[in-house]
Amino acid sequence: MIPALYPDLLLILPEIIILLTGSIILINGVTTRSYHITHIISLIGASLALIIKFALIYIYSYQLETSYSSIFNGTLVSNKLESLFSVIFLISLIATLNLIKVYKNKITNYKSEFYGMLFYSTSGMMLLARSNEMITAYVALELTTLPLIGLVSLGKSYLSKESAIKYLILSAVSTSFFLLGAVYIYALTGTTFISSATDIGINVHYGNIFQGLTYSQVDMPSDIYTPITFLDVSNIIIIISMIFIFIGLLFKLGVFPFHSWIPDVYEGAPTPITMFLSVASKSAGLAILLRILLSIFDVKDVSNDTWNNTLNWPDIGMSLAIMSVFTMFIGNILAIRQSSIKRMLGYSSIAQAGYLLIGIVSIISSKTTSDATYVSSVLVAYVLGYMFTNISAFYSIISMQKNRDTYNFNDFSGYGRIQIVNSLVLSTAMLSLIGIPPTIGFITKLFLFSSGISAGYSWLIIIALINSVISSYYYLRVIKHLYLVSNEDNLKIENSNTNFSIFGLILLIIVLAFGFYPDPIYNFCYDAISSVIN
Repeated sequence: MIPALYPDLLLILPEIIILLTGSIILINGVTTRSYHITHIISLIGASLALIIKFALIYIYSYQLETSYSSIFNGTLVSNKLESLFSVIFLISLIATLNLIKVYKNKITNYKSEFYGMLFYSTSGMMLLARSNEMITAYVALELTTLPLIGLVSLGKSYLSKESAIKYLILSAVSTSFFLLGAVYIYALTGTTFISSATDIGINVHYGNIFQGLTYSQVDMPSDIYTPITFLDVSNIIIIISMIFIFIGLLFKLGVFPFHSWIPDVYEGAPTPITMFLSVASKSAGLAILLRILLSIFDVKDVSNDTWNNTLNWPDIGMSLAIMSVFTMFIGNILAIRQSSIKRMLGYSSIAQAGYLLIGIVSIISSKTTSDATYVSSVLVAYVLGYMFTNISAFYSIISMQKNRDTYNFNDFSGYGRIQIVNSLVLSTAMLSLIGIPPTIGFITKLFLFSSGISAGYSWLIIIALINSVISSYYYLRVIKHLYLVSNEDNLKIENSNTNFSIFGLILLIIVLAFGFYPDPIYNFCYDAISSVIN
């Protein structure tokens, strides 16, 4: 029995390493409480997990040519898509660990607990990305969220405690909705598996959760006013379960009207955790949402009119498109009013969630499998580009402010003269967030917007372009303060640490290099999606 589990254990070895590292750090905190040892252990554990993950991708995907595997009786999967998201989480983790080294004096004395919870949350994200069963996904979601609540509360600011309580309450509500949706699915189908379960495991294709239901036509919203007795009860529960699951996961993305927690939590959390939330947590929510989305809408059979017309899916796409419009406008307009760069980036992340919804709407509106594959890969590539850009922004901000914990625009005035590399990195990150060539933000946004046009949502893309123009105001405002506004107090601050300048330079090269040549990112994203759809 045990030997039979060896392949499964090997495939989740990165997650095991992350969990063990977190446990070792907590034990070290109880015994020696040595910050130096804790930091070394954390870097070794995270780096080892990332190296092993790359090795597994190479061995299974390119040497053995195994694109999809079900493990632990189908509750988890191993494929290029979950591997890609796991790489995003691990890179975000390593970047956060390096930032903590600079930020350590601005968090509470519970530094071992701080590191430990960060590792536990990362392991939850990795398990969430490979979950193939609703209850497993729920447990992984809780493992992701609960440590993050603790991490938010560990800042020395009074806002940390307040934002942690707010995050706790709203997270509990959102995950409850997700669980209720899973319960309704189980009540209908007798299974909580996302992909179709068989005696020999999980089918290679994304299965259809609702495959056993009768496909009676429900024209939304006109028939929504029809007495309930005239509707198929199964289809009513489909609507409810889908809405509940979407509510639970759209909260993680910070989509309107589930966005209110982001500005307060982002501002109150220690800045490295703010970066981790904006990149890793958002990516984790998208990972499981994309997986469930592709299952519900059965993209491998997307050209089937009978299935496409069930529940009138275009109405759902239109609803998400409207949510995208509100999310973009709310995020961008409120970001203009902010005096803190940190809070501004919080509202910016809300606007970015609106852009992500364009990809989701385009997936739902796909008419062929190839279209759905293309749009899904474009969406994942956009997330990957956003990761590099956001890490660059936060890394340079913290590096500049290593002696202070203030993030007003005036606090960065004149830094372009004394913190040359960090200022250049931050400026490039701002240009990438706008979507100006030749940055990675430009090329990924171009692909995303083109997919929206192809899906028939030209009006939505026009609104997105208008919002990109709006966002340019507050992003360029950062560059203005760096180079065109002087602050004599800042001239007295020593230049940044050389190591951080080197790391910043690496980030700068990545953002620009993939902007010039995006093929490696796009091709891997396309292969990742293809491995689970085809």
